[in-house]
Order: sequence, then structure tokens, then C-alpha cells
Amino acid sequence: RHWSPDHPYLYHYTLQAGEDTVRSYFALRTVGIEERNGTAVITLNGKPTFFHGLLDQGYFSDGIFLPATPQGFRDDILRMKALGFNMLRKHIKLEPELFYYYCDLYGMAVFQDFVNNGGYSFLFDTALPTVGLRRGLTHRATPCRRAHFTDTGEATVRQLYSHPCVVYYTIFNEGWGQFDADRLWDHFKALDPSRVWDATSGWFKHKRSDVESDHVYFKPVRLKPVKGRPSVLSEFGGYALKLPGHAFNLDKTYGYRQYTDRETFEQGLCDLYRGEILPAIGKGLCAAVYTQVSDVEDETNGLLTYDRAVCKVNEKRMRALADELFAAFDRRFSEQA
Repeated sequence: RHWSPDHPYLYHYTLQAGEDTVRSYFALRTVGIEERNGTAVITLNGKPTFFHGLLDQGYFSDGIFLPATPQGFRDDILRMKALGFNMLRKHIKLEPELFYYYCDLYGMAVFQDFVNNGGYSFLFDTALPTVGLRRGLTHRATPCRRAHFTDTGEATVRQLYSHPCVVYYTIFNEGWGQFDADRLWDHFKALDPSRVWDATSGWFKHKRSDVESDHVYFKPVRLKPVKGRPSVLSEFGGYALKLPGHAFNLDKTYGYRQYTDRETFEQGLCDLYRGEILPAIGKGLCAAVYTQVSDVEDETNGLLTYDRAVCKVNEKRMRALADELFAAFDRRFSEQA
């Protein structure tokens, strides 16, 4: 029995050696890239699968890097699953094993980022790509930083190797600390060929990557498919709604489009998916990562408030939207298409 977000089947087992007993679990699933109807797609257990996801930075008002209790991880996962999402992009942060266990248990695919390295340059990493310079650039890294990034990346892969929920890795995000992207793609792809590897999420693309990975915030989603690579919209949206009584920063508000009430916020979100994501699926889009799960301090573009007290969208409406996306993808990549 295969593991998937729809059917997260786990095989439980017990090992005994003398008086020592260890209980654990494993799951069976494959992740691949195949061509279907002339387009490269990501497959799960041999089936083309649309990953309807959210950026998950994993910060909490009561614990910053961790929730106040383990229940915080579980609640985020189950609340997003109830809204129809089947994937979380764990953004530039590695979580405790418990987070991945809950994703295994409840059926939430994980796109796992490596942690950023090196300094951030607004001009180099944000301004230039925003005006259109998105290919070929790279940072210089010292030998010490190169070695440390490679070592910690290998440790991440070893730690998460047995979790079926982890289906995809991102090496570099938006150029931050990026160096030797092609060489590192070769290195990590050889280390774990059982996952999809996104070498450069957003921009500063080089030659080697499993996917064509783009971020779109300030303009309509108009993706250009690349032969042989699944098309992934690895960040988009970021619509902001700041709710009184649930805001961390009373003076600053960050988001890519501002709303003042829940009704127009929800309508804007649905219009974005129906007007831009559904047409992109028709052109081969395989995964879409909306920004984001929850507000984070002055970032008020989450579906949940930072304190997790309020969900800004209607569960029934969001599930219906998710069903539309999955149905459109299935039609696009059905055997008869």
C-alpha cells in the first residue's frame, strides 16, 4: 500500500533485542519526473500529481522558532489540510522530527528548503531580479562557507531520508548565498536521487535542476515552460489582511496586496487562483506555493493570524477551490488527454 497525501498509509513495526524494544514505522512511495501528454510532470507513485501548497516559515508568536507545545505543529498541518492543501514548503528552516512525523501520519507532502547561507544583498538578491535580471548571477563563497553549507546539506538529507512526506528539496532560494548551483545539484542529486531537486528557487538559474522554479508576486502569473522540466510556481500571492487584536506589529504591515476585510481578502484569493493558477495548470503547472500559512510578525499575508487564533478564509470555500485545481490537473494529464 503506497503512501500519499490522500492515503498516508504507514507500516508500523517492532524490533526486540533481549529486553530492548523499539517501535517505529515506514512507508512505501516513489517520486519521479515523467513526460505525460508532451509535458514533464512530477509523479507520486507513478501518477501525475498536483502539489497545492503553502509557504510554511514555521514561526510562532508563543515560541518563535517552536510552538509552545507539540500540538502547534499538528494543528498547523491539519488546519491547512482541512483547507484542501496537500503540501507545505518548509521555508529555509529545518524542524524537529515531530513535524515530519505528523506530516507522514496525516498526509502532508513537504517541499524542504535548505537553510540559507551567506549574507543577503537587497540590490543583488532582490532589486536586480525584480527588474528582470534572473539568470546567470551568483555569489562568491569562501572555502569555509562552501564546506559548511555542503556538510549541513548532507546532514539534512541524512536526517530526513526516511520520511515519506519529504518529496522535494530546494538548495538555494532567491539567490541568497548562492554559489556553484550546478555542481551542488549534481552532488545532492547523487546523494538522494529519490527526491525532486530544485537548484535555484525563484531566480539566478543555471543549467542544472529537476524543475523550472519561479516566484511571481508583482505581476500576473505567466510561466514559460521548459522542455523536460516540470513547471513549479514555488512562491506567489502574499495577499495581506491585518486583523485588529491579532497583529504582532501595530505600526508595520507587509504583504504584496493589502485588504481590509475578510470577505474581499477571500474573494481576491479565489480570483487569483481561478484567474491565474487554473490557466497555468492547463499549460502544465505541476505545483503552486501560496505565501503563506500564517502571519509572521509584521508579515500579515498568512491564512492564519500569527497567534493562530483566526483563520482568515472559509474552509468549505477553500476546499471547493482545491477540488477545482485537482480536477483541472487530472483532466490535463489524464491518459486520454
